[in-house]
Amino acid sequence: MRFIPIDIPKFNFKQKVLDEFNPNTKFYWWSEEYITEWDIKEILHDPPKMRNVHLELQEHIEKYLPFDSITLCKLSRANIDVDAHVDDSYTSFKGPKDNCKLISEEYRQHQLKTEPCGYRILIEGDRTSLYLSDGEPDVINQKLIYGNKTYTKSCIIPETTDCFALQSYGSMHGVNKTPGDDNRLLCFIIGWLNEEKHNELIKRSEERFKDYVHYA
Repeated sequence: MRFIPIDIPKFNFKQKVLDEFNPNTKFYWWSEEYITEWDIKEILHDPPKMRNVHLELQEHIEKYLPFDSITLCKLSRANIDVDAHVDDSYTSFKGPKDNCKLISEEYRQHQLKTEPCGYRILIEGDRTSLYLSDGEPDVINQKLIYGNKTYTKSCIIPETTDCFALQSYGSMHGVNKTPGDDNRLLCFIIGWLNEEKHNELIKRSEERFKDYVHYA
């Protein structure tokens, strides 16, 4: 399962998050604000401290999403097209950018076991501009080499939810910016999932949003 809208209540404090968004990092196409602390020297495994920002959003995530702990939570804004890419983390390849972390094998296996494990909350933005594609990359000589992209599939986030989940590993996706979509803001959340609660939420969401799910 590569894309699925998530059956949780809509977030009620989106304008407050938009008003208080304070990006402190530039990463590829995104201006980002970390909600979790970010220490590049540490590997992705242990949950870091949550910063004292966007507390209503933190409460919403804690209440409705099935995490035992969160390893990364951040806000990302892209006002340009986002090229197709994957959200993979690696145990020995540090990634194509200086701000990437290595991941422990234990946590990587947990993510693979719980796909789709990448939760997102759309704070503001077009609900049809996210797409899936082929062209999955491989790590060759410490570089990401992408395959050929032969198709794209548009994803739709229904109006009844702000939340969706993506397959994190090997699933190419990007954003085709639409005219006027200049205030786009997305919350990115990954962590150690409570597998029982996560599976129940995915199953319930699949039943409710069956017409929107992408499996391959």
